[in-house]
Amino acid sequence: MAINMQIYSNANSSSKSISFDFVGDVLAPSTAPYVSNVGATSYYFKVTTGARQDDNVAFPPKVVRGLSELVLAGQKQRIVNTANAYSDIKSMVVDYVYDYINGHDADLYSSGVTKQNPMQF
Repeated sequence: MAINMQIYSNANSSSKSISFDFVGDVLAPSTAPYVSNVGATSYYFKVTTGARQDDNVAFPPKVVRGLSELVLAGQKQRIVNTANAYSDIKSMVVDYVYDYINGHDADLYSSGVTKQNPMQF
């Protein structure tokens, strides 16, 4: 299963794509509480885009292990300053796409994140 999104910029007459792939694979994460599951089959979303940030730096792939893993360092949702888990997959996708398009300041909402520039169109 994959969710593929095309984002179109009227101002620049160009579009960019973002893909949310639902993956079942062997995942060896290094963060608790997943450490005990090293080598286990895990299901997660892998978020990728070929777009670049407005400083021409590529966006790294992101791995989302569940609806409680929020976009800003797992601490906060991007659109609003809340630490609540996403209520559904659509909410998660919208929040991640918003973050890719708009970027975020360092330590936005006291989340501890580094700065991410907005998407370049």
